[in-house]
Amino acid sequence: MRLSRFALFGLVSCLFFVLMGCSATESPQASGSNEPGPATSDQVPPVTELPYDYAAMEHDVVIRLVEEPRLQSPIRTVVGPEPQAYTLFFREAMDRQSVEKVIREHARGAVGEMNFVEPVWGFHWVHDQQLHLQAELPRPFTKEDSWLEYRIDVTGAKTAKGRSLGEETPDFWAVAIMPQQVWKMSVDGAEREKVTDFSVYYNMNVIGPDSRYLLLSRFTDYCECDALYPKLYSLYDLQEGSLTDYPVELLQVYTGEGDFMADRRGFFYNWPADGGEPPQSEWVSRVQIEAHVYGASFSRDHRHLLMAVGKPEQKQDLDFLLYDLEAGKVVQHLSGAVKGVVPIDELHNTPVPIRFADDGLQATFRMLKTEGDWAELRWRYDWKTGAVTSWNPPVPEDAWSDYVQSDDGMYQLFFGGGLYQGSQLVMEWSGNDGIWLPDSHLLALTRWESDDWSTHALALYDVDRREERVLATGLPFGLRLLNVTDDGKWLYVRTEQELAG
Repeated sequence: MRLSRFALFGLVSCLFFVLMGCSATESPQASGSNEPGPATSDQVPPVTELPYDYAAMEHDVVIRLVEEPRLQSPIRTVVGPEPQAYTLFFREAMDRQSVEKVIREHARGAVGEMNFVEPVWGFHWVHDQQLHLQAELPRPFTKEDSWLEYRIDVTGAKTAKGRSLGEETPDFWAVAIMPQQVWKMSVDGAEREKVTDFSVYYNMNVIGPDSRYLLLSRFTDYCECDALYPKLYSLYDLQEGSLTDYPVELLQVYTGEGDFMADRRGFFYNWPADGGEPPQSEWVSRVQIEAHVYGASFSRDHRHLLMAVGKPEQKQDLDFLLYDLEAGKVVQHLSGAVKGVVPIDELHNTPVPIRFADDGLQATFRMLKTEGDWAELRWRYDWKTGAVTSWNPPVPEDAWSDYVQSDDGMYQLFFGGGLYQGSQLVMEWSGNDGIWLPDSHLLALTRWESDDWSTHALALYDVDRREERVLATGLPFGLRLLNVTDDGKWLYVRTEQELAG
């Protein structure tokens, strides 16, 4: 029978303990599997002690994810499907066998709950206050698995002096989810190439004037709910294949105080208050204005910022600012030009960022007519005249007015309304997302292929001819379009599942 990779770590032989200076009555240095069993010393990986201030501990244990040390107990968070390593720091010396026993028991006891599994464990003690724990899922993911979950809990374990750890002991709930990956697909649907190999699930958006980067975020605390937990942020360079972590929140549309950083690759952030320092970049500019920012967006060429500003707690009729990033100053100020009521997220009772969508000729944005109403006031900033005027898209005023348009501006796809040529409806919209191929009237789109929403079809719609050509079928649930290459030959998509060639 072929053993799991962590089952090889089993229990250590007597020879190993003699070499390590342990007596035959001591707990083993390492054990693996879900039940104790023998192992040889050459099967035990070297265990390196991690420095830790045990005297400053507020709880009996800290359980820390090795792959991302900022994630530690008490927490329920997302991990990758591959074997995970954890470090457990104990405030007191522990009875090792007691710790291993309760970890197994708690994990096994949760198996009856939805999607819970009992991992294959590997226990590697540095000493009685530090345990290196490895957890491997007992089976591979299937297409039916949205997630698999397990629990690391040492409640009830005994210290070396015989005290049991109480119910308030922090635990770690690990939610294993298949990572999203980026793929390239030829526009004829024939060729498919995997671009990324992320080990954990990231939310992702393509950013930058040349669409070179992915703005990534991963969960800290996680729930299947609308709670606004903090996230961890990174930047991925699609050209270089490199990932850079940031110690701050990264935003595509900035809101907040008038002192912030703008990175022309396509994101904003505040300087860390805790003394940390974000990675250095030649593309970063510090922006300082004497106003509260209700929304700041990059222009299409990322040389300017378009901003809606006012006083803190102001609810309507904001000022418009045009900020030159190279000059480092405001070059246009239109007082009261952003008319209407600031939209509010009713679920969290927070202002919705005001986003400027710039196509190089005009930048559109929206406010609300009255507080508590869905009816929009639509505006546009004209680059040629420098004026803010009313904008009347061909969708109802209480419908979502965001859109993407062909490069020549002839056709617009309103996600809340349909495909239009000016005010003329060309096609009702039933797709999930759409991307225009450069310098063309070809729209790449995905749509549900079946009534049970289990598969997608990728299609290319020729708007001039009103013809649709299906490029690929049977694509996995959750597939989304991200971008298209400048030559129009390749589409970037994201999906949790493999795309067969």
